[in-house]
Amino acid sequence: MSKVQTLRRLLHELRYALPGHEKVQHSPAFAYIMEYYRRNAVTDQQYCREQEELAHLAQTCATYLESSRRYKEIHAEYHSRGERTVRQTADLVGFKLPHDPQ
Repeated sequence: MSKVQTLRRLLHELRYALPGHEKVQHSPAFAYIMEYYRRNAVTDQQYCREQEELAHLAQTCATYLESSRRYKEIHAEYHSRGERTVRQTADLVGFKLPHDPQ
């Protein structure tokens, strides 16, 4: 995965992690990430040893944010909300009741 793709994935997941409708560009996390990327950029005159470490850290953070978001979605969908009917339970697990048309 290229550095730009990793950065875009990281910022995409950051949008979901921010509370409310806060703009990503106004968050301290965005400023920190962009400053860190710019500081560790590789140019013709400079070789950055931390570049591979930065890429790994960015991928790890993006994976963590994505996993956290998916966990919350799954938890909200399947967490117990009290008693469910037989039809709701069957729909939840993908079964059809015997009297349903196939």
